[in-house]
Amino acid sequence: MLAVGAGSFVFRVGPQLLFQRSSLSERADRVIRQAGIAAITALIVVSTKSTATGSATVPTLAALVAAIALAAHGASMIRLLFVGGGIYAASVIAVSLI
Repeated sequence: MLAVGAGSFVFRVGPQLLFQRSSLSERADRVIRQAGIAAITALIVVSTKSTATGSATVPTLAALVAAIALAAHGASMIRLLFVGGGIYAASVIAVSLI
């Protein structure tokens, strides 16, 4: 994620530093913005796919559904982390007791 952020920063600032006050076109700016979101989404999908196996399937999916619902309502990232982590931990405990 840090590499994507650094790459986005370089793509945005690089032309300005090289060409002194020239800026990216609106389309190029939109493509760079979408590339960062796409990279983060790919990381989430890959980590969910690899984590949601065996007895961790229900906790992973429960935390993911809760995080998506909160994100759709505009919750902050820290709230997503705490709620998702709490749901995951509680689900892991519940699944292990069953």
